[in-house]
Amino acid sequence: MGDPISWQVLVRARRRAAERWPSAFGLPLVHRPTDVVYSLLRGTERVLDVGAGDGERRRRVAARFPQVRYVSCDPDPESGADHARPGDAPGVFDVALLLEVAEHLRPEDAVALLAEVRGKLAPGGRVVVSVPAIHTPGRQFRDCTHVTAWSHDDLGAALILAGFGLESMHRSFPGTWLGRLARRAVLGPVGRVFGIDYAHSVVVVGVNVVDVNVGGDSAVDVSVVDGSVGGGDGGDGRRAGGDDERPA
Repeated sequence: MGDPISWQVLVRARRRAAERWPSAFGLPLVHRPTDVVYSLLRGTERVLDVGAGDGERRRRVAARFPQVRYVSCDPDPESGADHARPGDAPGVFDVALLLEVAEHLRPEDAVALLAEVRGKLAPGGRVVVSVPAIHTPGRQFRDCTHVTAWSHDDLGAALILAGFGLESMHRSFPGTWLGRLARRAVLGPVGRVFGIDYAHSVVVVGVNVVDVNVGGDSAVDVSVVDGSVGGGDGGDGRRAGGDDERPA
């Protein structure tokens, strides 16, 4: 269980994230969160998947990158994961995944888990975190185990408070190109007015930076590197994968 988070500290971190990404509606669009993951892999990395679920992602990563060393963590004993917690996994990792996990945790527990994951990453290692897009009707409340509704800047703040620098943010929508085009044409301008989106998830990439003060005004700079996958405002982004978004 994580320590309570000061409201003022949270607000400062949220503002740091919002300085660079002021609106979720302007985040570049990718097909699925795993597209962002695949863009970070070259084939020899060690990958730590936290909240790995039923093991389907292990099979899909292995099919694309057979030399990647994949380790799974999940507290559910029915998942068949390699370990229950990140801290139990031996070694150091290059990339960590928390896909559709943080919404099941209170903010302080999510920050604590992210900090635990950061402790398993090599310097410069990346973490990819995705959560349901809260501006899309039904995405957050379709699952009774969802605890926290994360805005894009709150999720960025959680990574900052865990000691990560922020590298990129995205939205994902797994539909066809025609479905994306139709939704963007209809819901794009209308959605911005009424705060309604069609994206499935918000995806944030964090970088394990060292020797930072995450609590005060000298908190880690959120503009570490712009490694964005995809184009500009509402763009389709680069499609790298075919994984389905899974409920966590």
